[in-house]
Amino acid sequence: MTSMSEIAAVVGIAALVGLGGAAAGYNSVDIPDVNQVAVQTHGAPTAVIDDPQQVLSPDDRARLERDTARIDAPAVVTDLHYMVFKTNHENIMDDVEELLRTEHPDLIDQSKGENGRPRDGVLIVGVGLDPRQAFIYGGDDVTEELLLNDESHREALLDAMKPGVKEGNIPSGLFRTANQAMDADALAQYRVDAAHSERTGAMVALGLGGTGATAGIGGIGVAVRGSRRKAIAQAREDYDLVTGEYTRLASRLDEVDVRANSLSSAFADETLRRQWAEVRDRFLGMNEVVHGAGGLGSINMDDDKDVYKHRKQLASAAESVQHTSTAEDNIDRLFGVEHGDAATRRADLATIREDVLRARSDVKDEGLRRELDTLMQRVEALDADPTSPTYLDDFTRMLGDYRVILDEVKKKQFSDVKEREKLEAPAVYESGFWYGGYVPYVHMHTWHESNVQAEQAAQASSSSNVSSSGFSAGGGSSSF
Repeated sequence: MTSMSEIAAVVGIAALVGLGGAAAGYNSVDIPDVNQVAVQTHGAPTAVIDDPQQVLSPDDRARLERDTARIDAPAVVTDLHYMVFKTNHENIMDDVEELLRTEHPDLIDQSKGENGRPRDGVLIVGVGLDPRQAFIYGGDDVTEELLLNDESHREALLDAMKPGVKEGNIPSGLFRTANQAMDADALAQYRVDAAHSERTGAMVALGLGGTGATAGIGGIGVAVRGSRRKAIAQAREDYDLVTGEYTRLASRLDEVDVRANSLSSAFADETLRRQWAEVRDRFLGMNEVVHGAGGLGSINMDDDKDVYKHRKQLASAAESVQHTSTAEDNIDRLFGVEHGDAATRRADLATIREDVLRARSDVKDEGLRRELDTLMQRVEALDADPTSPTYLDDFTRMLGDYRVILDEVKKKQFSDVKEREKLEAPAVYESGFWYGGYVPYVHMHTWHESNVQAEQAAQASSSSNVSSSGFSAGGGSSSF
């Protein structure tokens, strides 16, 4: 799918450099023959294995040395150092610098940079195991020849290491990255492919690409038109929702308001009433939007341009209707449970039963699983007699105990990553709402998955090539 940034890039090129500039860019991009960018090699590199905490066995070291002896390394690489750290800093460059200064000060060129850099000819390939960090660094000449500062190329090199390390086969992971980094044929082909990509970009900017470039520009146009069509279709759906539901909801609003404010059990708290008041007041404020001058009635729904122009206004109105409708459903459910409606109580228990079963299947702690089993028995007992005079008290205690259990689940099972967003109970106007302040397990699980994904994204994008003291190198690192 063509991204908006790609579209902006094409438009920006045309605006900034014009056709003449694009033509100049196109003509200046030479596509080299692979022989012209061939990398000179000199056989196996001199390799040193730095393993200060003795992670590798003698067999591991011997295997890594044998495999490395098969590499026909670029001539620029004179010193290859493998590094393995059992424990390390979050910034792995601190460990690399410390090891070099302690064990290999001759590999540091103090004349480069304020605090030094690896000298020419040095290539460092390594891994830290706690926290896990794959890294590859080089002297300036090695960095240039091996393209270590090309982000996509460097990430591919680091990714090559990770499967072996994850499987406990550290020598395999290190060798794969070193072998791939010093693959002379692949480096030459990468440069040729990069030149092709650069020329293609110039062709698109100029519009000279013949069938290929025309197709590319046409694809961008199709993407823009497709996105606009979807926005217009959604805006019409929003219009139908608002005009179809607004009047019916408005006629029931007073009744819902009475129910919301008459709830007296432990289910109703100030947060629930405040949330309902916010939804109600926003809905009441829509009268001018729906019926007033310049409101939805003034939109020509047969005119795509006018519909697209008002899409945000329509989306906001539709959201208010949806929130009010969902809040009504939740308040009616709470009212039914509180006032003894057996069907509503059983439907509610079915939802809770499903949530407990999901938690029971996911939770690893045996103690918590036993507590969930006991809780399920209480749910079944409530379901057997939904009209019991003590139902509300029994139900409230059961739900309170479930909240305590889920708090423990959160601590024991969902604390493996940083909380990048606060876990909050769904609001009364959201479909995941249970009762004021209660967080269902399925909601907690989704929250945790979101944190895991955010953590993985942050780790994947992390790369360090400067230590805390300012020692630096070409290349970078990647957490995994």
